[in-house]
Amino acid sequence: MWAKYIAVLALFLAMVYIGYFWQFPISLNEVMAHLPAFIDKQVRNDLSGMPPDQVQNLDFPFPEVKYQGDFYYNPVVSSGEMNATRWILNNTNGHDKFVADIFGAELIMGMTDRVSTEGGDWANAPDPISMMSHTNAIYTTDNASYASGLAKLEKADYVFLPDRGMYTGWWVPEDQVNFTKFDDTQYFQKVYIGDNVTIYRVL
Repeated sequence: MWAKYIAVLALFLAMVYIGYFWQFPISLNEVMAHLPAFIDKQVRNDLSGMPPDQVQNLDFPFPEVKYQGDFYYNPVVSSGEMNATRWILNNTNGHDKFVADIFGAELIMGMTDRVSTEGGDWANAPDPISMMSHTNAIYTTDNASYASGLAKLEKADYVFLPDRGMYTGWWVPEDQVNFTKFDDTQYFQKVYIGDNVTIYRVL
């Protein structure tokens, strides 16, 4: 009797491993042309929602499984970002507001109770699309004056700048984030430098 239960459990664990972790040595691109139309449509739909850098050379399992698996194994925010929240807690006021992408904002709010331009219930605030657009532009523009103006428009006191791609409501790869404009001391003051993250005061 116990042998039967053990065999069923072993089969279940094998199915989980094969379905979620084991990658076949054949890429998805090699079989796309042979997929039935309804599966092809679903796969293409899943691929369209993934960051472009994760789509390249994608192996089985199917993209939604791999994407979710990668997400759970990749915490997105770094330990350096987590450490920065101690500085925020000890060196900023409770009413100070941060420019941050969704991941950074939710980290900041969760660890310090400070609000941000995005994250949490920001989507229930008036005009969330404008807040997303402004946050996106603050990170991507080459113009320090424009970035500062948008930050002030959102009543932000600080900019949280991690060394990674951003999710501002739209996926922004790291190479599309303009980091150097924040070094313009006419508009921003560097107040914290840590592992993988810098914080600037909006002047």
